[in-house]
Amino acid sequence: MFRTTLLVTLMSFAAAPAVAQSQDQIQQLLVNFDRIDANGDGVISRAEYRNVQAVRWSEIDRNGDGYLTEDDFPRIAHARVRTQLAEISYLDTNDDGRISLDEFLNGPPPVFQQADRNDDGALTRSEVETAAS
Repeated sequence: MFRTTLLVTLMSFAAAPAVAQSQDQIQQLLVNFDRIDANGDGVISRAEYRNVQAVRWSEIDRNGDGYLTEDDFPRIAHARVRTQLAEISYLDTNDDGRISLDEFLNGPPPVFQQADRNDDGALTRSEVETAAS
């Protein structure tokens, strides 16, 4: 259960095809804005967002093999995890059926792109607030 919760946490920033889920992710981004904005300049850069993802990686790659797969989660949760992994399969750029750290960090984060209204690769609080409303 704990590991499944970690994947759901990961998903709160990594992916969301459903509109309602996407709005929840924008809300999470807004709530965590100051934590993600590490240098306190009022802007979340793509690098700052990537740093948060890097910290998350160590939490979700439970077996430490460098890939996110079903093996990182309890057997009882595999059906649910399979569905959630399918939702972020776009990150698997080499189609090997697993998500590497590089793919995870450098893949397109939909929640970031959705909130970045001016496509400058950075998020202001105003942009995130607008996306959240």
